[in-house]
Amino acid sequence: MTLFGKALVFFNLAFSLLLAAWAFNLYANGIDWSDHKGTKPGESVGEYALHETQLDEMWKGIPPAQTTWLASRKKLLNEESLLVADRVWYDKEMKHVWVSANAATPVGEITVAAKDDPKAGVKKGQILLDDKGYPSLKPLNDRAGNPLLALAEYNKRDDDILKSIADVLDKHEKQIKEANDLTDLITGDKAKGIRGFQQRIVDEKVKNADVLAEQKLVRPQLINTVVESQLISKRNNQLNKRAEELKKINIASK
Repeated sequence: MTLFGKALVFFNLAFSLLLAAWAFNLYANGIDWSDHKGTKPGESVGEYALHETQLDEMWKGIPPAQTTWLASRKKLLNEESLLVADRVWYDKEMKHVWVSANAATPVGEITVAAKDDPKAGVKKGQILLDDKGYPSLKPLNDRAGNPLLALAEYNKRDDDILKSIADVLDKHEKQIKEANDLTDLITGDKAKGIRGFQQRIVDEKVKNADVLAEQKLVRPQLINTVVESQLISKRNNQLNKRAEELKKINIASK
């Protein structure tokens, strides 16, 4: 056997002795958790037996506490069931405020006691309840004295007003454009190549002046033409008369 093998054998022996000592220590000094009461002198008593009386006293306090806890739990469950019903009622009222309130069934206002009522057990300032235990509501009016409607109705009215305003603005935009176009037709716009009515009137006045000036030039010639026309007509009559005379003396051919 080599030296290394001998070392391993001695190490195994030492480790085994250590574990044996540890096991004996646990056995000798272990805690007895049993309910053994130790009837004989010098006999060990179990930990459970030492604390049994204290445990019995503690167990005696559990049933009353459990009874109180069960009663409180039952009350809690009852309150939670009422809370579920209250939530349904409040959800319905919120939907009424947001959507369904109209002139026949307007938004309601919580009724508050104006004075003490010893018979009903209500003090001034407290919220009055109906026969089902919910807050009593009374119809609410706006500042104009009209029934307060649902928010959806006012939103719809706002949308209608905004649409009406948008239509009016669109109409005004069209009228402004039409007015600008008519103004361009009247005054003209060189950038757009539009010759306005005013410019046309000025142009027509210039043309009229040119026509009048031309008439002044043509008028004497027209008078001369008329005079010459009269002279020619007179001369033509004379020639026709002379031709008739010559026909009578057989000089001119018929």
